[in-house]
Amino acid sequence: MAYWLFARDGQSYLPPDEVVARLVAEFPYVATSKQDGRRFVRGMIQQLQTINKFGESPVDREHLERLERLEDEAIYVYFEDWTSEAVYLGTAIIPGEPLFFMYSSSEQERAARPLLLRCAKALDYEIVDI
Repeated sequence: MAYWLFARDGQSYLPPDEVVARLVAEFPYVATSKQDGRRFVRGMIQQLQTINKFGESPVDREHLERLERLEDEAIYVYFEDWTSEAVYLGTAIIPGEPLFFMYSSSEQERAARPLLLRCAKALDYEIVDI
């Protein structure tokens, strides 16, 4: 019950401000939070450090250092369309990284599918199911 939005082959990831601008053009309600973006990245860093500490799986040190450098540039974005069954979708926008969406239930996943499809189209990203 999770999806990634990846830049298409040969394309770069859009800068966070461009992602937000495209979402604003597509959806009637978009809210952003730099504080939530930093908090999200900080949480990712802590999880990766914990995994590394206990040796459960090797952590890419370069990726961890990259996240630490980009922490202050991350933006968390929430968007919705009041005509949809889904309340909203939200994800962290981290420069040079794919977008990640996770759902708490199969009902939420089904309801949010139209929003996810519109988001991918607006950004010209590919949806990958994990």
